[in-house]
Amino acid sequence: MSSYKKVKAAYVMDAKSGQTLYDDRGDKELPIASLSKMMTLYLTTQAIKQHQLKWSDKVSVNKQLIKMSKNYALGTFKINRSKQYTVKQLYQAALIASSNSAAIALGEAVTGGDNAKFIAKMNQQAKAWHLDANFISSSGLDNSDLHHYGYQIKGTTANQQNLVSAKAITVVAQHLVDAFPQITKWSSKATYDIGNQTLINANSMLKTGAFYRKSNHLDGLKTGYTEKAHLCLTITYWRHGRQLVATILGSDTTFSAMNGIITHLDKVLNYKTMTEKKQTYRVKHQTVKTTPTETKTGVWYLKNQDPAKISITNKLTTTTLPVKKGSLVTQTSFNHTGLPAATDLGQTATKTVTKPKKSSNTHNVSGINQFFNSIKDFFTHLF
Repeated sequence: MSSYKKVKAAYVMDAKSGQTLYDDRGDKELPIASLSKMMTLYLTTQAIKQHQLKWSDKVSVNKQLIKMSKNYALGTFKINRSKQYTVKQLYQAALIASSNSAAIALGEAVTGGDNAKFIAKMNQQAKAWHLDANFISSSGLDNSDLHHYGYQIKGTTANQQNLVSAKAITVVAQHLVDAFPQITKWSSKATYDIGNQTLINANSMLKTGAFYRKSNHLDGLKTGYTEKAHLCLTITYWRHGRQLVATILGSDTTFSAMNGIITHLDKVLNYKTMTEKKQTYRVKHQTVKTTPTETKTGVWYLKNQDPAKISITNKLTTTTLPVKKGSLVTQTSFNHTGLPAATDLGQTATKTVTKPKKSSNTHNVSGINQFFNSIKDFFTHLF
């Protein structure tokens, strides 16, 4: 069996179009260990963009998280005292060195110190994206570790852990990279210095790593490991000027398996550029105009398919008003590619469309009265 088949699940997608390029049990919910931190980093990114946090803010880190950071089995980044580190430094520590304490501290910074509220926020975001995911931890640690530090969420079991599908965490990574493209400048670093500490990236596919291949054009992104999850990995890499996102869950040979998937896709896939046009739809008798995610979009297809037969269609998925500007209105499908047709993206509304105002009863009565008065006047003048 090829190395890339020796995994519990794998999923690869085009980061811009959302097109699925590879799916091996991608919908199965599994432990994902520290890949969970990508949702934490996404929500932190959104808090920064919404001016709830600043990169330069000093973060209050409680004694339990400082204690956790001293446990070498739970992370190599040591937090020496509260408010010593900025949001930016903790973000880098969570991303590059996979610091559990840093990730939890960021989640608490987003919600004003409320860890449970942040976990709820993670699950709400997953639900909004229609993902197969259940989070009980912002770091990816299991309750078997979290309970020692008072971070087991009330109502969860002693050994409960984050369960997320390969497709779902790939979509989280897609949103993270879209919200903060500069993240790859950090995730691609094998090492990075913060103060007097050096962050070590566990991704062996990066430059200087044992599984590095220059031809991959890899940005790195996030690794994860627990005894239950085994080695998990999400990467971003480039082909034909397109950024791809790939995830492997539950393997003992994840880095060689990821190289195997990349090699496999290079052998079986072709690529072409197609033009997608703006379209207009009717929702509750209102006109909704849309714009494609990309006017010139890239379409992947198996080499045994006829590229001349490939077509792009959009199915209206929004049925209620109002339709907010920028919201997804359709689901796009790339047809006759030999790959799954539907993507997770579509066309977006160009402006907010609301329900038409209904006439008041007073206005209707007035209109009826005017009608009968006009009839009365007609017959009065007739006789």
